[in-house]
Amino acid sequence: MQKNMITTAMLFAFSSALYATENVTQSEALAPIYVYSAYATPVNEDQTASSVTVLTEKDFAERDATYVSDVLKTVPSVAIGASGGRGAITSLFLRGANSNQTAVFIDGVRVNDIGSGGFDFGGLTLSNIDRIEVLRGEQSALWGSDAMGGVVYITTKTGLHTDKPFNVDFNVGMGSKGTYDASATVSGSNKGFYYAFSGDSHSTKNISALSEHRFYYRAEDGRTYQTGGATERDKFHRDGVSAKLGYDDGRQGVEVLASHSSQTVHTDPYLLSQEATADNYSRTRQDLLKLSGYYGTEQDLLKHHFSVSKVKTKVDNHSSDSNETRGKRINGSYQLDINFDREGEITQGLSLLADYQKTKFDSLNFIDKETKAFTEKSIAAEYRLFSKADHSLSLSGRYVDNSKYKNAFVGRIAGAYRLSDNLKAHASFGSAIHNPSLIDFYGWYGSYAANPNLKPEKSVGGEFGLLLESNDKAHQLDVTYFARKVEDLISATRTQSINLEGKSRIKGVEVAYNGKITDDLSAYANYTYTQTKDSNGQALLRRPKHMANLGLAYHITEALGANVNVNYVGKRIDTIYPARVKMPSYTLVSLGANYQVTPNLNVYANLNNLFDKKYESVAGYGQYGRTLYVGLKGSF
Repeated sequence: MQKNMITTAMLFAFSSALYATENVTQSEALAPIYVYSAYATPVNEDQTASSVTVLTEKDFAERDATYVSDVLKTVPSVAIGASGGRGAITSLFLRGANSNQTAVFIDGVRVNDIGSGGFDFGGLTLSNIDRIEVLRGEQSALWGSDAMGGVVYITTKTGLHTDKPFNVDFNVGMGSKGTYDASATVSGSNKGFYYAFSGDSHSTKNISALSEHRFYYRAEDGRTYQTGGATERDKFHRDGVSAKLGYDDGRQGVEVLASHSSQTVHTDPYLLSQEATADNYSRTRQDLLKLSGYYGTEQDLLKHHFSVSKVKTKVDNHSSDSNETRGKRINGSYQLDINFDREGEITQGLSLLADYQKTKFDSLNFIDKETKAFTEKSIAAEYRLFSKADHSLSLSGRYVDNSKYKNAFVGRIAGAYRLSDNLKAHASFGSAIHNPSLIDFYGWYGSYAANPNLKPEKSVGGEFGLLLESNDKAHQLDVTYFARKVEDLISATRTQSINLEGKSRIKGVEVAYNGKITDDLSAYANYTYTQTKDSNGQALLRRPKHMANLGLAYHITEALGANVNVNYVGKRIDTIYPARVKMPSYTLVSLGANYQVTPNLNVYANLNNLFDKKYESVAGYGQYGRTLYVGLKGSF
């Protein structure tokens, strides 16, 4: 019933928006949005042939988000699994892919976990983030290993486009469960030189990592399993600082980026009976350093880019099985853009890329105490064609030389064709690889054995979609079918990682609407159907078959605004060892309001999980009930 109600609401929003197109005059043209992840060079979002969602600070506010995972869960084909409250391990499953099959970049630096290959979104806040792109589908040809499900490309704030030499942005807030947040960014630019210094701090008394409320699940074999009963709060704290310094005159530029973050999250022991006496927690520290630059413009025949970066991570786990891990990733890249056809009805370009990456990882839990390392070298090329008639074509390929695994080649073709002023077709097809992680290869503890015979996962997949839009592009409805076959899917058993024989299959449909219904009312809605089967015919874990989101933002007056968001997650399979259990669907509703006190100050409030829904996104782990959050943000 809940799924049908949301689907009906989405269809009503679509029909209302299309009707409004003929009856509303937009006060101003919509500003162009550029995409940085879909091609080797930035491209206007209207020209992209790939399925990509771009989220800005405006979207963060209208979707009542304070953490990155809050806003990502509103994106088509994104499923989030959180093992507790704030700071707890939070995984992203994009278009049915495993959580370590999506590449995550912050300011162009790969930040996937050095040991496991995944990325934990649990403690990542929106404090210093300017925009997020979610690129879906096989993307290894451009982004290398890990980009099987897609790419999450995050950009932090910069002073480059600030129109004054000194500017201060701040945001402070507090909420339920003893939550306090504060962040500030000082930025500016003058005569091509720019800077941005940011700092943020976040703390909460949180909820219990294991569920407080009782839940009963039916296993596939008919047995019933119970979770819940925890009482202790597992607090979370995170601090971060970053600095950007650069020079950019439009023809040449150089930038230095440095950041440090430290977070501590408390967790529950495996046995609930030890909750009151055990003080389990982990502390994660990460340092990132990047130097990048370019020479030339899009109007020149040649444009050069370079980048070198280093990411260091240290994790200390304190529990009955205390351990520590150390990881380091060094990356260097060079890109040459050849803009050989820059004017006329058709523009064409070619980009040549070279990448070098060295990864080191060490842990007290390895039986063999030697530092574990991989080296990967690759070269890639991308050809792009765009026409003024709004047609496009791109071809890309990458050759990967890995020190541990067989060398591989991946490729991709994508194109779009404007059928009419209001209808556009887009399609893509590509291959991708995902190399086993260091933990897959070397094992973990004495009981999780190494498996040096693992083979990389390989996939082929594609999509086909139709984009329907109004004449003024204020309303867009996109329907996309996608499918993927994965060979040698890596699965974790109780004793080691193994390759599943045969092919795993994923397919589905995305329906997404974005629109400005009136000058004061905007809306988004999306629905995703995903069917997953491994080579044994079983559904993959934590992948809902149905997901839907709906949001409305309304400017009541020039100063007062309000919004409502609905998030639906359908039934899915999870594990309570040794059984596969059936998880029920759930629907969350949130309300938000904001008031522009002065041109420089805004006060806002969010009421999340309005109906106090009790649910688990990962079996056994707690989630927030109804919470209230209030804040003040400003810019001077």
